Amino acid sequence: MKKDSSSKNGFTLLEVLISLVILSIITIITSSFLQSSIKSKEIIFNKSAEIFQINLLADALREDIINAINIPLLDSRGEPENKTFQSASNANSFKFVTKIRAGKNFSSEIAQVKYLLDGDKFLRRQFYAAAPSNPMDFAETVMLNNVQDIKLEFSDGKTWTYFWPAGQLNQKKFPLLIKVVLDLENDKTFTWIIHSDT
Repeated sequence: MKKDSSSKNGFTLLEVLISLVILSIITIITSSFLQSSIKSKEIIFNKSAEIFQINLLADALREDIINAINIPLLDSRGEPENKTFQSASNANSFKFVTKIRAGKNFSSEIAQVKYLLDGDKFLRRQFYAAAPSNPMDFAETVMLNNVQDIKLEFSDGKTWTYFWPAGQLNQKKFPLLIKVVLDLENDKTFTWIIHSDT
């Protein structure tokens, strides 16, 4: 009996080439899927970090304003000014005196805080006293980066102004509502309207 020479165990060159082509296609599809997954993960991570920063800023603003003390601001010599809250017309900052957080609770300790836009950073400066003797002695926290502009408005419950105090009647009053609008570099705008309890 004669053996059939075409029934050898093995792959032909054509079968090897076809399997290589199929394997290459699968590799390309898998690698592009992995790249898009990595990009999606980076986008989600960056969005989550931005949302976290926004939430921290909102919490700090709200806590400072709600726990504000309606006492006159003091100058560097300790003399009282005729205002409890200060923000000039079209200014990029505002300052006031508030209770300081000690752990999870607020202590009876008070200090002056100032929120301001410095370059492209929105900052919170906490001075070490209600009347800081050295205006350069403070703890500074970057609340948000890549900020292009800030708009501030203040209300006594009847009208809105771009500065505070808004006249003689409001000098010793804290604004009832404080509106903070931050324009970011990526065409995003965040707006907070905070009701003060003072």
